[in-house]
Amino acid sequence: MRLAAHLSVLTALLLSAPAWAQKTVVPSPPVALASGASAECSLGAAEVDLNIGDVRARLYNTGALFRRGGDPVYEVPYNAGSPTPGPGALFMMDLWVSGEVGGDLRFAGATYSNWEFWPGPLDGSGQTTTVRCVMFDKLWRVSVDDLEHYTANGQTPFTNQDLLTWPIAQGAPYFIDANGNDRRDPNEPRLALGPGDDGYSLSRSGGAFLDLDAGERPDLVGDQAVWWVMNDNGNDHRWSGSAPLGVEVQVLAYTYGRYSIDADALSQATFYEYTVVNRGSSPIVDSRVSFFADIDLGHYDDDYLATDAERGLLIGYNSDGNDEGAKGYGPSPPALGVDLLSGASGAIDYREYQNPAGPQPGDRFQGALFKQQSRWGDGVPITRGGDGYNPGSTEATEWYLDGDPVTYGFWTEERLHPEGGRSLPADRKAVINAPSMTLAPGESRRVDVALLFAAGGREADGSFRTRLHSVSRLRDISDAVQAAYDRNGTLGLRGAEVTYTPPPPLPAAAPLLLAPADGVDFNTALPDSITFEWTAVEGADDYALFLGNRTLHTVETSLTISARSLPADVDTTIWAVWAANWGGEGPTSELREFSYLIYSPAPLRLSDGTPAFVEVAGPGGVDPCGPDAQSTGGCDEVEGNLIYGSYNSTAAYVGYRCASCAPGDGPEGSLPAFAPNDYEIRFTDGGSYGYYLFSSGALIGVPFEIWDIGVTPPGAENDLTDDRQMIPVLWSDSDVECEFGYSGPSIFGLGSTTQRIYAYYPTAAYADFEAAAAPLVAADPNGCPTAPSTDAAGGLVSTEIGRPIQRFVLEQADPSIGIDDLTGTVIRFYTTDPRGVPSERAPEAGALALTVHPNPIQGTASVPFTLAVPGDVRLRVVDVLGREVTVLADGLHAAGEHRAALDASRLAAGVYLVVLDADGARTARTVTVVR
Repeated sequence: MRLAAHLSVLTALLLSAPAWAQKTVVPSPPVALASGASAECSLGAAEVDLNIGDVRARLYNTGALFRRGGDPVYEVPYNAGSPTPGPGALFMMDLWVSGEVGGDLRFAGATYSNWEFWPGPLDGSGQTTTVRCVMFDKLWRVSVDDLEHYTANGQTPFTNQDLLTWPIAQGAPYFIDANGNDRRDPNEPRLALGPGDDGYSLSRSGGAFLDLDAGERPDLVGDQAVWWVMNDNGNDHRWSGSAPLGVEVQVLAYTYGRYSIDADALSQATFYEYTVVNRGSSPIVDSRVSFFADIDLGHYDDDYLATDAERGLLIGYNSDGNDEGAKGYGPSPPALGVDLLSGASGAIDYREYQNPAGPQPGDRFQGALFKQQSRWGDGVPITRGGDGYNPGSTEATEWYLDGDPVTYGFWTEERLHPEGGRSLPADRKAVINAPSMTLAPGESRRVDVALLFAAGGREADGSFRTRLHSVSRLRDISDAVQAAYDRNGTLGLRGAEVTYTPPPPLPAAAPLLLAPADGVDFNTALPDSITFEWTAVEGADDYALFLGNRTLHTVETSLTISARSLPADVDTTIWAVWAANWGGEGPTSELREFSYLIYSPAPLRLSDGTPAFVEVAGPGGVDPCGPDAQSTGGCDEVEGNLIYGSYNSTAAYVGYRCASCAPGDGPEGSLPAFAPNDYEIRFTDGGSYGYYLFSSGALIGVPFEIWDIGVTPPGAENDLTDDRQMIPVLWSDSDVECEFGYSGPSIFGLGSTTQRIYAYYPTAAYADFEAAAAPLVAADPNGCPTAPSTDAAGGLVSTEIGRPIQRFVLEQADPSIGIDDLTGTVIRFYTTDPRGVPSERAPEAGALALTVHPNPIQGTASVPFTLAVPGDVRLRVVDVLGREVTVLADGLHAAGEHRAALDASRLAAGVYLVVLDADGARTARTVTVVR
C-alpha cells in the first residue's frame, strides 16, 4: 500500500540548547502529611567529600548523596590538581526505607527534595529532639594518613579533630590496633557501642571517647572513611506523606587510595555501609531497604541501563561510542554500577507515577512501596519486553532489563524485543532493592553498597575500549569485589584482584548483501514490507542495518521493515550493513539503494499544544477510514490527528499541508488563531472564484470552495446555518495565472508540484463577491480578468486586523492525480475537537540529533543527523582551534533523518568537533581521529 499522502505543519524553529546543557530537576512538591514526628528538626547542613582516591564524592546526612542542590559532585576519575572539575558519573543516590509498623505501611526516602532523614540518633523509644538534631549535624572524616600521623607524632596541633572526636559513644565503629599498623587485621574484631553498653550516649559531649593512646582506632575499612548517624523521626515526611518508621541509620562511607591498588577497581570505587536500626517499640514487618540512583555518566541524556540479577548489580552505560559535551567522557565512555554486596532482590526503572488516570493522592507513597518490590507504581509486575510495562504478560521478572547487553541479548536496551529494536537514549534513573526482612525492636540490618566504575580509554595494544567493553570490565570488577567480600566481608575488599575478560576480535569481514537487489523500484509493486538479507559474519553478535536515515539492529541475518517505517519523503534510499560485537564495528558492506516513496505526517497542533485534526472525505462523503474505504493506511495514528488524505478512499492519495500554523507567523496568520472555528475545502466541478491578490490580480474560476463552518462538536454533524463561505486567494509559483492547477516546484519536498491557497473573509457576504466576479470572468476571452476592488475600505474582501488570512497548501503526491479527480472530496480542518482512533506511535524527534560512528575513526565515519522541521543546514568539522576543516552538508534539508560521510583519511590524528547548525539551533559531537 502506497502511503503517499502527507499531512504536516510548518512551525517556527526553536533555538535548541547545546547537547551538553546543564541538567535541571524540578523539586517534588510536598504532599499531605501523616502525623507522628517527634521533633521539628531542620534538614542537615553538614557536608564533606570522600577524596583520597580516584573519586571525589560529596556526602550529606539527609538520606541523599552527591547532591543537595546545585551541581552534583561524584567526579571520577578525580584529578585533585585540576582547576576545573572533570566528568561526573552520578547525579545523586537516595536511601529508601519502608515497612509495616503496627499494621500501617510507612516509608522514609525521597528523590530530589523534601528528604526524610535528619541528623542524629534516636533514643530507646524511637524519639529525638530538635536540640539533638542540631548537635549531630556533623559528618566525621578520617583517613589512614591521619592514623599514621598520630602514630608517628601523637596529638599535635595538626591532628585531624575528626579523629580525636570519632563518635564511638553513638556507634561509630572502632578497633584495637594490637600490632600498631593502623589498619584492622582479621584477628582484630570490630567494636561498636549501642544502647545499654557502657559508654553509649545520646549526647556528643557524653559517653566514651576514642582512646588513641591505648591503641583504639576508627575502623575505616578503606583508606579514608566518613561516618554519620541520622533518623527518620526528626520531622514530617514531606516527600511521601508517611508517618515515621522510627529508624536510626548509621552510615560508614569509604574509599581507597589511588596508588595502593588497581586503579581501575577500588580506587575508582566508593563503598557504603548502611546500618538500619529499629528504635521503635513495635516490629517493622517486611522491612525494605532500597536506593534510588540517578546515573549520569558525563553527558546525562544519552545513557542506557542494564541489570544483573546474578551479581545484584545495576549498570549505567553510554548508548553510543562517544559521550559528547563539555562534561562528557568523550570517546570510549565508561560504565558505572550500583552493586549491593550484601544481596539484592531486584531493580526497576524509576517512574514517579504509573497510574493511567494520572497522578492521584498517595501515588508517590504507594508507588515507592511498589518499586521496592520491583513492581511498577500501580503494582503491575515488571515483564520482559519493550519498556517492561506489559499488563497481562506472564514473562514476569524482578530485574528490569535483565539480559546481557554485551552480546546484544534480549531483554536489553540494545534489543528490547526478541526480534530487535533499541531504546532511545535518555536520562536514566532506577531503584535497586535489598531483600526484605522483619526487624524486631532494637534489631538492626546492614546493607553494603559498592559504587563501581569501569574506565574507558585504551587497552595495552592502543585500541580504544568500546562502551560495551566497559560494561564487561564493570562486571569483572563486580566479580572480584564480590568474591573478596564473600571471603571476609568488607575487611577483605582490599585484597580484591580483578581478572579482566579480553574483548573478542572485531568482525574482520563485511556482510555480503543478498536482498533487495541494487536499484530496485518498489513503487511499482508497493509491498507492505521489505525484507533485507545478508550473509553471516564470523564473530558477529549484532548486525547494524543502515537505512537511509537511521540504524536498525538485529542479531539475525535478515530484517523485515514495514513500509510505513521506511525513510520518508525521499525518492531513493541508501542502505548498508556492518557486523559488530562488544560495541565495536566491523567494515561496512557495499552501499545499495532502492526506491519507495513514503510521505510522513507530522502533528497539527494549536498554540497551547492541543492537537488539531484533519480528515478527508471522498466523493459522496465516503469515509477514508470507514468500512467502505479500499485503503485505511494512516487511520490509526495517535489522537487521530494524522489521518492521511485519500481523495477517493483508495490507495491513490493527494498530499496536503496546512502552513503557517504557528502563532504570530506573519501576515498569513495561523490555524490556531481561528480556533474554535473549523474549516473545510470542498472540491467541486466549478462555480467558485479565486484571484491572485499578491501578483497580477487575475480573477479565475476554481474547482473548490472554502468554508468557515463554525464550531462542530465532536461526533456532531456540521450545522450548515453558521457556515460562512470564504474567498480563495491564490499564490502563483509560475507565470501561468489564468488556470488553477498544480504549478511550480514542490515547496516541501512532498511531490513534484504545489499550489498555495489563502482564504479571506468577504467584507459582507460571499454572494456579493461571486456576483461581481461571475460576469467579469464570463466576459473575458481567457476567463482571466482583473479582480474587483479588494481594498479594505470599499472592496469586497476584508483584511481587517484580527481576522488573519488562512493559508492551505496542496502538494501533488501523484502525477496521475489531477485537480478534477478531487471533485466531491472534502478536507476538514478541526481546530479544537480532535477525533480518531488512538494507537501507539513512535516518539516525536527532538530539535536536533547528531551522531558519529565509528568513533574513534581511522578512515571513513558515518554522520547521521536528524531535523525535527525542514530548514537550512550546515554540517561542518572544526579543529580544536575552531578552524573549519571541512563541510559535510550545506543547504536546505527536509525534516527527518539524514546521513553524511566524514573522510578522515587526510586529517591529522587528534580531536575534532562535528557541528550541526540548523536555523539557529546547534548541536555538536566530538570525534577522535587515530592513526
